[in-house]
Amino acid sequence: MECVAQDRSEAARDEGSRHSADRLRVLMIGHQFQVPTEGQAKAAALARFADIELHVLAPSLYREGEVRWRRPTVPVEAGYQFQVSQVGLPWGGPAKWYLQWYPKLAKTLLELRPDVIDIWEEPWNLLSAQVCRLRDKLLPAAKIISETEQNIAKTLPPPFEWFRRFTLRKADFLIGRNAEALTVARAKGFRGPAAVVGNGVDTELFSPGASGEPRGGERGFRIGYAGRLVEEKGLDVLVDAVGSLPAPCTLVLSGQGPCLQKLLKLPFVQWAGNVPREELPGFYRGLDALVLPSRTTSSWKEQFGRVLVEAQACGIPVVGSSSGAIPEVIGEAGLVFPEGNAAYLAVALQRLRTDAVLQRAFAIKGRERACLHYGWNAIAAQMRQVYLSVVSRR
Repeated sequence: MECVAQDRSEAARDEGSRHSADRLRVLMIGHQFQVPTEGQAKAAALARFADIELHVLAPSLYREGEVRWRRPTVPVEAGYQFQVSQVGLPWGGPAKWYLQWYPKLAKTLLELRPDVIDIWEEPWNLLSAQVCRLRDKLLPAAKIISETEQNIAKTLPPPFEWFRRFTLRKADFLIGRNAEALTVARAKGFRGPAAVVGNGVDTELFSPGASGEPRGGERGFRIGYAGRLVEEKGLDVLVDAVGSLPAPCTLVLSGQGPCLQKLLKLPFVQWAGNVPREELPGFYRGLDALVLPSRTTSSWKEQFGRVLVEAQACGIPVVGSSSGAIPEVIGEAGLVFPEGNAAYLAVALQRLRTDAVLQRAFAIKGRERACLHYGWNAIAAQMRQVYLSVVSRR
């Protein structure tokens, strides 16, 4: 029996060697991989490349939106290996989830022996520092990709600033969700190669509705917002702008937050509830325009604006403020107004309302831009190039 077991073990090692020689073994780690429409969609697109052997590690528990616990959905026939890890300190109160760490991560790394470890968590997360430390100790040849969205150069309280500087010093490549995030990371000590890779969108799920769906007319101009109902999202600017437009005009909201009850007192506001992401395409298709009016504060500015590309993928014109990454994401496929300026926003909305040709142009350009730059296949192709480039630098 021992000889049989030994033969099988040697065969497994030989097979593993062949895999290493023929395919790049990539381990992706992060809480986004709990969700089919987020990380799992990205992983599925990456797994289609024949030269990548993909493994995904998701936490067993995560605090979604800081209000509810979320457990992973296990994908079926994913095309990649999916594992769930136990989590140490899944919630740290004011420290949120940034003290998460995986007690069995060393064992997982030794079993998988990845060529590339892609950490889809901020560099100041304890998990990021843990991965870097274990890589150095156990798999020094493996390359680390660190991903970040932070676009404000603020100093974090200890120990998080230490975690960030340690991770950025150890990372072989940096992915920024926006261009400013790369600038911030370099100011914090990162010296290696980097690239901007945006958030992705399922362009099959988020797609235009039937061409005969009503727009404008008797039902009026329907302006939408989806996201957290909080002050920094610029909702006061949005209601001031919409309230100044000629009737009939309706502001339709999806989301939750402390501003909800105040907003519902306005006669032109409708609340669609906190629409789940998989049902958002129907929400977007009922709009004439989607607005993201975010306003920069001392500690936050818009890091991407996923709702913009989701609406664009559905063929809905978008309008966004100049906060953070919004102009970068919209490109030439929508309108941008100076953040905090309700008068400029009202002009942009009225321009869309009265110009059917412009609406149609933005609907077409937005869909094209979403597919070309932010579809999961496009994102996966960018990530594959990053993986190949870091391995070629050995």
